[in-house]
Amino acid sequence: MDLGFEYIRGLFQSRKRNIERLAEQTSDVEYNRIHHFISESPWDHRAGFDQLSRDTSTIFNSIDCDWVGLLLDESAHVKKGEHSVGVSRQWCGTIGKVDNCQVAVYGALSAEKYYGLIDTELYLPESWTSYKKRCKAAGVPKERYVNQSKVDLALDIVKRQVSLGTEFDFVGADGLYGNSYKFRQTLDDMELLYVVDIHIDQHVYEQVPDLYLPEKQGNPGRNPSRYKTDSKAIEVSNLCPGKSSKKWQTIRLRKTGKGDLVCKGYVQTVYTWDGESEDYREHLLIIRATKTPSGDIEYKYALSNAYEDEFELADLVRMQSQRYFIERSFQDAKQEAGMSEYQVRGWMAWHHHMVLVMMALHFILSEKILYNNEYPLLSAYDIRDIIIRVYSKKSFSPDEVLDQIKKRHEQRGLEKLNKDSS
Repeated sequence: MDLGFEYIRGLFQSRKRNIERLAEQTSDVEYNRIHHFISESPWDHRAGFDQLSRDTSTIFNSIDCDWVGLLLDESAHVKKGEHSVGVSRQWCGTIGKVDNCQVAVYGALSAEKYYGLIDTELYLPESWTSYKKRCKAAGVPKERYVNQSKVDLALDIVKRQVSLGTEFDFVGADGLYGNSYKFRQTLDDMELLYVVDIHIDQHVYEQVPDLYLPEKQGNPGRNPSRYKTDSKAIEVSNLCPGKSSKKWQTIRLRKTGKGDLVCKGYVQTVYTWDGESEDYREHLLIIRATKTPSGDIEYKYALSNAYEDEFELADLVRMQSQRYFIERSFQDAKQEAGMSEYQVRGWMAWHHHMVLVMMALHFILSEKILYNNEYPLLSAYDIRDIIIRVYSKKSFSPDEVLDQIKKRHEQRGLEKLNKDSS
């Protein structure tokens, strides 16, 4: 019996997606077997992620779309205690405050209305990387005993996808990554097109900055090597046209269940500089204005390394707005596939769970594309609902339910005993 298949089936069918509940839902697979499969069996999760990337890339090659984006973003999983790998008190975007959680960077492919998670890197705060014994106890590989920022992890995902031959036309990310000069510069050096969000206070130059090396001052010593400029950088918010300006272009983003989603867009050439080197970077500043349900205007700012005449403004704005679908990926993963409901602690178990969750989402993606003509609004919720209604195990008898509860209580007793003795 394929335990991976049974685990994925349990992710769809169980109300709670931890190992104990999954074992109750699967076909005669005991808790210990599933626990061993996830937490102890040394099967190669990286090979699973890589195959998932190739399969998802193949799917997107089969659909009629203008371009495919590789989208990057982080997501948090609220956890208690201090032993789960990478857990720490840190910013938790899921609940909008600092709390005890694990955070990982994820990569997804997306085109049109379709999306699929393909890769992840678990973020390890300094409270972990500074203590090798803690990392070793959680099974963290030695090469990850070093501090890596979320930007570093996102770049690792991009480089890995390039090496795998994953096909995509641009990279999209939110302001955490878009504000990073290193992130944009690395993508430039890799000759990858990007359209990345930036924060409202990101500074840019309207004209090419005049860079120079200051004259050597005073006593003998090393010549100055850090460039300076007298050019003034301004916040991107100051470049936003007024609401009634004729500079705005009306753009239809995409169809939704409520009709066409329309916005306004504006673009101009700007320049950025890292504050010390002799090189500046030329970008297109893209501003998107969208009316919120309350009637207010929401502005989104992005930078792209596209050439000025390479794309229509409408295409650039659509690329920027495509980032919405990695958020949808997280929503589907958490609500329909139990992404955050795991109760495992170790590095290997965490990655085993994540790759199986993404495989479950890959099935959902395949079904959406397969049945698009008949059911264009088919959602992840709909697909899971079909699985639960049609393919779930037959109803349990009262004796079977009582037997499950008895085994559940016995398992809790063993876990408490092991915890008390450790």
